[in-house]
Amino acid sequence: MLLTTITANDLKNEQSPYLLQHKDNPVSWMAWSKDTLSEALKQDKLIFLSVGYSTCHWCHVMEEESFEDTEVAEVLNKDYISIKVDREEMPQLDSFYQSVYQTMNRRGGGWPLTIIMTPDKKAFWSGTYIPKKNLIGLLSEISEIYKNDRKKITDSANELHEIANRANTQDIQVIDSDLQKTIDTFTSAVTDGFDAKHGGHGGAPKFPRATMLEAMLDLYSINGDTSLLQKVNFTLKAMAEGGIYDQIESGFYRYSVDKQWLIPHFEKMLYTQAELLRVYTKAYAITKDKKYKTVIDDLVAFIDKRFAKDDLLYSASDADSLTEKGHKEEGYYFVFKYEDTYTYLKNKGYSLEDIRAILDYFHITKKGNFEHGQTNPHIAKNSPIKNLEKVKRDLEDLRAKKSYPFVDNKILTSWNAMYISSLFDTAKIDSKYGDRAITLLNTLIENMYVSSTLYHQKLIGKKLKVKGLFEDYAFLIDALTEAYQFSYDKRYMVLASILANDGVNKFYRDEQWYLSDDEFQTTSSPYDSAYASPQSVMTKALFKLSTLTDDTKLYALAKKSISQNSGMMQQYPSSIASAFNTFVGYKTEYKVLKSTQENLLKNRDTINKLGNPYLLTKAIDIEDGKYLACTIDRCFATESDLNVVLAKVEENSKK
Repeated sequence: MLLTTITANDLKNEQSPYLLQHKDNPVSWMAWSKDTLSEALKQDKLIFLSVGYSTCHWCHVMEEESFEDTEVAEVLNKDYISIKVDREEMPQLDSFYQSVYQTMNRRGGGWPLTIIMTPDKKAFWSGTYIPKKNLIGLLSEISEIYKNDRKKITDSANELHEIANRANTQDIQVIDSDLQKTIDTFTSAVTDGFDAKHGGHGGAPKFPRATMLEAMLDLYSINGDTSLLQKVNFTLKAMAEGGIYDQIESGFYRYSVDKQWLIPHFEKMLYTQAELLRVYTKAYAITKDKKYKTVIDDLVAFIDKRFAKDDLLYSASDADSLTEKGHKEEGYYFVFKYEDTYTYLKNKGYSLEDIRAILDYFHITKKGNFEHGQTNPHIAKNSPIKNLEKVKRDLEDLRAKKSYPFVDNKILTSWNAMYISSLFDTAKIDSKYGDRAITLLNTLIENMYVSSTLYHQKLIGKKLKVKGLFEDYAFLIDALTEAYQFSYDKRYMVLASILANDGVNKFYRDEQWYLSDDEFQTTSSPYDSAYASPQSVMTKALFKLSTLTDDTKLYALAKKSISQNSGMMQQYPSSIASAFNTFVGYKTEYKVLKSTQENLLKNRDTINKLGNPYLLTKAIDIEDGKYLACTIDRCFATESDLNVVLAKVEENSKK
């Protein structure tokens, strides 16, 4: 059979935008399924597993170099069963094989993730992006060894399989963690790792690490450590003025390839926007810095413009976009050429003085800071320019002459809920965002919670297929508790309780949380990776839900879950920042302020100004004018004066 005659492989029957991107590859791709794995055993072929996602730049590069190449396809089709996996569709599988990669290579992985396995799916080789010339040699060498010296591969695979299975079982170490010692360890770690010159933590590539920034802000809120606030402020301003932030249209790129926040990989993920929206909101609530409010407003507007469709939110936009010559280039839509920009602004009627000021402000230079002399804008100086918003609109119009990058229109329950939850936080500084969050949440529930079944993803016009995963339950329960505290509509609390109990039955086994309830058994880790750990989010959500509903059973489970991470918590809390944040809330005690709905609504601004991240609110029938402050097992204040009650809450929370 001539490879060039292949018009589509088995991926043509899938829903995932990422898998469909590969349906016309000459590689005989198959989706991960029982039938596919049975086929590998039947044909006695090695498995070539490739994991990626639709907006991943290096996934595109590897596809163009290798998976669209007939020479590579010939080797794969002859000696391997080739499986493509969308990491967003199957995060449980991605998580497991990322840990396999980490075990084998002693460093974190990434995408594309490349795994080679025996027919019984025992991995023995792992990598990420592999150039074509290396890939062909690797595939040929491994297939020859498998044919002529199979024992060498099977012995290695069996050994690694045992190691991977042990790594997939959490090392539960329950100790009586001391709050102050843990806080000191966290503070020391974030101080030692802080980049005092550029902000953020670590070197290149540099990620925002939003969960760490949020934990630092929340810790400041209860202990007043100004050094934490200063580090977060420095980082947030550096990012907001840097190239990791789209200075023209808003939206944060996933990470910066350098430590200066200058040049990103240009994909924009919904989860990145969700987590940073919450961080900038909390920073604004503390500092009232107008720059933060501008970022917040622009970020929400960006999501509504580029990601929202019928009140559901898409997953991501691509790093690459089409050039006029018909091929894709990374960042092409987002960058500017000096000459083109100068000419465009001149034709728009800007004066020479204004043009120079604009180019200088965004640091758009003749030399450029990106490929082919192009510039990724960043704010080079703080002096403002005239009519900044109009200038940005004009520069966006200049961009619009190019094709906007591909947008993955997959709707993920977890990522939608994550953004909605952050939007409820933003409502504490601007109530209009709460109304938007309610609309998004109601639409999400209507589309993804069908016949008492929660689903993981939706493609518009397609039948619901993938049932809810652990992360969907965790993030949605958290969003529902926030929705209740904004609206005091008991329906949100009822659904949160239903999902919590359902989630416990599905995902909590043998004192461990699992990422799914299917045959692929991957334990959930407290480590934050691309976004907050679902395990940590679920634990936080259970603390909040149980405190609001007086559910001592769920509270005991949340307490047990956080205690099982106590060993890691004492050693490296900054690596499990979401869990650390939940731990602080548990140790200082999640509290709930109770009063009539009318009292809570009319005094919402006063309550929010307290800035206690572990204080909840609940509407109850009580003598008019009374306020109660309670924990899960006691009430410690009953007053008619709200300020007196809030003072007692603050007194009971400071650490």
